[in-house]
Amino acid sequence: MSMSTKLERAIRAYMERETDLRGGAKMADTSYNRFLHEVQKRNIVILEDEGFLDRLGAMADTFDNESLRQAVSHAASKTE
Repeated sequence: MSMSTKLERAIRAYMERETDLRGGAKMADTSYNRFLHEVQKRNIVILEDEGFLDRLGAMADTFDNESLRQAVSHAASKTE
């Protein structure tokens, strides 16, 4: 399997929250820093704050924003 194929699979797994940055680097057979650079280069959001979705959900409630509530719900379902 080529390096680019491994990288693409690792990026996809990271985006689907099937792996973290370190696991993605291992899947891609590259360094953590190189994998992190690839994630950033593709403008993929890196969420390492465990409470982020809870706070975002509270903000959706505060502003009574149904679209944001749905987005938070969708993102939370991907992390379970």
